[in-house]
Amino acid sequence: MSALLLVGMNTYAQNALDFDGVNDYVETNYSGISGSSARTVEAWIKTTANALPVASGGTGQKVIVDWGTFTNGARFTFNLLWANSIRIEVGGNGLSGTTPVNDGNWHHVACVYDPSAPVNYSLYIDGALETSGNLTVATNTGTLNDVRIGSRIDGINHFDGEIDEVRIWNTVRTPAEISGNMNNEFCAPQPGLVSYFKLNEGIAQGVNSGLNTAVDAVNSAQNGTLNGFALTGASSNWVNGYSLSQAASFGSITTSACGGLTSPSGNYFYSMPGMYMDTISNDYGCDSIITINLTSVSPNSFSTVNASACNAYVSPSGNYVYISSGTYTDTLPSASGCDSIITVNLSILESFDTIDVEACYGLLSPSGNFYLSIPGTYQDTITNMAGCDSILTINLGILGFTSSNSVDTSCFEFTSPSGKVWTESGFYEDTISNSIGCDSIITIQLTIEGFDRSLDNLNGTLVSPVIGGVYQWINCQTGNMINGANARTFRPTASGQYAVIIEKDGCSDTSSCEEVIVLGTQSLSFGQNVNVFPNPFHDILTVNVSTVREKLHITVLDMYGRTIAMNGTLTVKLNQGENQVDFSLLPPGNYVLRISDDLTNEFVPIVKIY
Repeated sequence: MSALLLVGMNTYAQNALDFDGVNDYVETNYSGISGSSARTVEAWIKTTANALPVASGGTGQKVIVDWGTFTNGARFTFNLLWANSIRIEVGGNGLSGTTPVNDGNWHHVACVYDPSAPVNYSLYIDGALETSGNLTVATNTGTLNDVRIGSRIDGINHFDGEIDEVRIWNTVRTPAEISGNMNNEFCAPQPGLVSYFKLNEGIAQGVNSGLNTAVDAVNSAQNGTLNGFALTGASSNWVNGYSLSQAASFGSITTSACGGLTSPSGNYFYSMPGMYMDTISNDYGCDSIITINLTSVSPNSFSTVNASACNAYVSPSGNYVYISSGTYTDTLPSASGCDSIITVNLSILESFDTIDVEACYGLLSPSGNFYLSIPGTYQDTITNMAGCDSILTINLGILGFTSSNSVDTSCFEFTSPSGKVWTESGFYEDTISNSIGCDSIITIQLTIEGFDRSLDNLNGTLVSPVIGGVYQWINCQTGNMINGANARTFRPTASGQYAVIIEKDGCSDTSSCEEVIVLGTQSLSFGQNVNVFPNPFHDILTVNVSTVREKLHITVLDMYGRTIAMNGTLTVKLNQGENQVDFSLLPPGNYVLRISDDLTNEFVPIVKIY
């Protein structure tokens, strides 16, 4: 099969919508272009209505397209008003033309908004610039109301006349683009065209009851609904529209067929070779004319299939399911497109099996369709490797579960047999597997004993909150016990980190480590390898490291031993040479500089002055 697509221009009389000026409008599902984004709105209109304000002897504004929100600058209304000419309003201000368009003839009208141009708004009639200018109210179109055709969004100022070819673009259309395309109906997607109502539905002046959908050619999700229309007769109905030039597509198909060929439109059946014409619609509703060269029409073919199945057989075409042995006839297309008539000699087979199963509580059947929880005999059906039914008889026994009780006491926390960790006294349930693989449910009465493992630092004296225990104080940095330090309280004689090992009520644990600063006392000295200057200092303190030391860093402590942040960080790493440390955010006062390499510390009193 081969195809050649050509494009030609034909003129068609498309349909339009006639609005009665009373209650007719089209409510779309397109939210419109919002904010201050660029846009172009176009339409063909035909009217004799007097759109002048009522105070000036007219019947009032006639709205072509409207959307947005009822606040200043947030409504975008393209309409007829002053001088029976076109006008754009944004809620609070507008721009009007002076050329009347209510002469009963078809006129193309357009509104262009360009937020980046010196002159924002331009109005066009029949492809020519009518007027341009700026508005005193900023354009900021809202999204509360979708696009409406034929009336304002609050249901007033209905259009009286005919509307056709409503187009909304999210781009600024140039004068050449407006005049060059206003007489053409688009038959394919266009860059920037975000909503396109051709309004070609229905039978012109015919009975169109129930045909109340206006199609958006860009996106069917944006289709509109007709409201108020009589949908019969010469008004308030689908009518003859403006004659536009339409791009029709042409193509050719060369093919052969068996038994005959149904045309692409489905309207014709060709049983003899020859040249034929058919017409279908493309995605944008335009004609696609196809020339069909049917070279030959071939007869059908016949064949026989011997088949077997366990419980059901699907015919070759997929149209039938046979569950009994016998001879059947089926039809499917061959590679050439003709009918291939198949005689099926079928034998139906079935398979059966029995299984004995024991389960703890219940069993999910092999098919997954049933859960069996009571001992007994059941049937289930699965598919075997050949794709047939395998009917299973299941003899089921239920084993159940075991249970036990346990009373336990533990220090601080308790790990259950299944691995759960509990830290409070109470009654708990735990589940493990028993010797037969079923659940063993253990009820545990648990008593948790322990004590507070924190420390209080009272101006350099460490105090355990635990009363009546056995105590042994240790050095956290070395891990060594401190001889003679066996009281509830301990006052270190050297700066460092300390903790206490406590035994009470059969429980033993080590408290948290607490840091104590003893001014004037150093745990170790780095000798002449580290110098700190000047001291006192203003904002910058220099720490000079003369030889390389691993993991050497400093922290700053207040006079209570609390660590203070230095410009957002708690520690500063020291490198070999002079390290300039910025203390500009530190208030003046007395502090302690701790120099540490993770194993040893040196404490240097420092003073910051104004």
